[in-house]
Amino acid sequence: MKTWDARTGRLQDSFRSSGEVASLTFSPGGRTLAASSARGVQLWDLTTSRLRTTLPARPHAVVALSPDGHTLAIGTGSSVELWSVDLPDPARAIRTVCEAVDTALTPLEQSRYLHDQSTETGCRPAAR
Repeated sequence: MKTWDARTGRLQDSFRSSGEVASLTFSPGGRTLAASSARGVQLWDLTTSRLRTTLPARPHAVVALSPDGHTLAIGTGSSVELWSVDLPDPARAIRTVCEAVDTALTPLEQSRYLHDQSTETGCRPAAR
């Protein structure tokens, strides 16, 4: 999949889908892309170009996001499933966790949860 800027015609990003895309939808703010394929519905964070999660769905499902972007509808045949997809920004979520437990992430936790993102999460430095 590729996203393009409609005003400039420039390529914005490329994504690898887990199969042929049957349906896709953007969140109202343009931050999330939901793409349905034979292997489920992938939710992409367009600000980081990262796959956020994959939800189970039947092949050829049709997807739509609510006007507030918090609920994803997945339709197949005569059934519709509703999923809460209010996905927080990973760095913000990690800051909230660090504040709640009053500790910092270890190097292993940083690599596991932040991947290649900045480690500037607002958590206090780990004690040495």
